[in-house]
Amino acid sequence: MTAKNLKVALMGPDIDHRRSLEAMLGAQVKSLSWMPDSLSLSQGKALSMLGRVRRAVDQLTYTRDVKFIGPACQHLDDGGADVVVAYWGTNPLSDIVALKRKRPKVKVVLMVLCYPLALNEAGVSRQHWMMRRAAKWLDGILYANPQMAHFFENQVFTAGSVQPRSTVLSPCWPASYQPAQRPVAAADRPNIIFAGRTDLSHHTVHAADDLRPLMREILDAGIELHHGRSPETTDGHPLRRPFDPLSQGQLIARMAAHDASLIAYNTAVCQRAERFDLTVPDRLITSVAAGVPIAVPAKGYTGPKSYLQRYPAVFEFDSPAHLMQQLQDRVRVQEARDAAWEARALYTAEMQGEGLASFLASLV
Repeated sequence: MTAKNLKVALMGPDIDHRRSLEAMLGAQVKSLSWMPDSLSLSQGKALSMLGRVRRAVDQLTYTRDVKFIGPACQHLDDGGADVVVAYWGTNPLSDIVALKRKRPKVKVVLMVLCYPLALNEAGVSRQHWMMRRAAKWLDGILYANPQMAHFFENQVFTAGSVQPRSTVLSPCWPASYQPAQRPVAAADRPNIIFAGRTDLSHHTVHAADDLRPLMREILDAGIELHHGRSPETTDGHPLRRPFDPLSQGQLIARMAAHDASLIAYNTAVCQRAERFDLTVPDRLITSVAAGVPIAVPAKGYTGPKSYLQRYPAVFEFDSPAHLMQQLQDRVRVQEARDAAWEARALYTAEMQGEGLASFLASLV
């Protein structure tokens, strides 16, 4: 089958990656639709103890929730879907198994995006087992970078286990996300923006998100630091520049005003930190869409750095003092800012569409 005759259904939460896949495939396939996964359907709803137990059992086996499986099968039947692209991590695995049990002829592809989600030994082992178990139901896998593909081939899929067909698909936001107008420089002194979470008391925040030690070192090195306002990071430091919550579009519109966007996590507090070495985080995808240089620690982050191979504006640093030394070269900083702004055109979802559509068509 050719891509132009292909009917594709997306399955996952209603997030930016949905818009990304729609931009990739919209002009490449015959029809494209979206349906929520079972986790999205139950999000925000209080579950009884029995409901939580059932959900846990489903995640380890397959989804039995009739409020998901019935409408999902009807969606596939009504649209005549040839392929389902599910995203992200281990979240849709139980739904994938359920759909393949009901509609075995429909090809199912997993867009991994983030893996492993867990940051401890037990969690990573559990997710490896879940992936190996789900592999026999998968027709294809989309990896975010070659490093992730290598990790799966050597760490997740053990000798003799099923390995679905796969390809590498770099995650990018649609071209429409990119700002049309370049913002004025935020300051004439070294400054960076951090687009990660700072609401550290929220129940969904992990200790790896707590960058307060690194933030303090950056500030003490003399670098102006712009980030989302939160009580946990309010300390009165004269170089701290907190801002109120912004929409995705507002954030992207202002990022290129800065010398660099900081991409870092507190990996020292994690038993297992492969997630940050393999995953291309949304804040990096957003930074590249905004056209801002990237500041990233020299050690680790091999997946994100692979993603940035074509990006001509990256400051790798051994320490905040080393980053400060680089940002003090204002000629180099201006050249990096100019290069990053121009390089946005290399990172759009639409540019990935033909390759993705061809891979999907090859499975049918």
